[in-house]
Amino acid sequence: MSKKLTFLILSGPTKEYIDPVRFISNESSGKMGNALAQAALKKGGDVIFISGPVSVFPTGVKLIRTTTALEMFKEAKLNFRKADITISTAAVVDYSPVKTYKRKIKKNNPKLLIELKQNPDIIGYCGKNKKNQVVAGFALETENLINNAKLKLESKKLNLIIANGKESFNSDNTTVYIIDAGSVLKIADKSKKIIAENIIDETIRIFENIKSGKNIP
Repeated sequence: MSKKLTFLILSGPTKEYIDPVRFISNESSGKMGNALAQAALKKGGDVIFISGPVSVFPTGVKLIRTTTALEMFKEAKLNFRKADITISTAAVVDYSPVKTYKRKIKKNNPKLLIELKQNPDIIGYCGKNKKNQVVAGFALETENLINNAKLKLESKKLNLIIANGKESFNSDNTTVYIIDAGSVLKIADKSKKIIAENIIDETIRIFENIKSGKNIP
């Protein structure tokens, strides 16, 4: 790197509480986020690490712990302008309950309807508000993996998107497709450490192209 870069990395799941003991979430372990943080530190960068609730966190970073999507969005907005490169591997829950019950819901009715509202698009906000910054996101899809990822790359105005399947949850090895506006790179059945190093290298390359005046979306 020609200068010391600051990385903003979003990691882990979010939890959207229905009542004090029940919530909507997913199986994200935060392993990829941790690997990205370590790869960025290895390159000499500073890392601001915003994480949902996981069991293990990286060392050597500025750690900000969050639980809900709204909490993560607030911290992302506060720290986004400090970052040269933002990468979100966070599995943000798309919807949260309109009402959170203060007490445990009792099993009194055979059916319970829970109304949901859409959570903010955190990486979309970053992509649409970047200024000479690199913004990369992840797309976990269960069908049409590459095509759906390309649609997200364009609609969220990202520089880079990493597409993977649900088998990546809680795994140490996985297969991803690193996609930018002009290319698709497949990395098959590699450790998240190796994949993270490739992603960090690619975001640095894009950042240096932007700084040199090349037209990078």
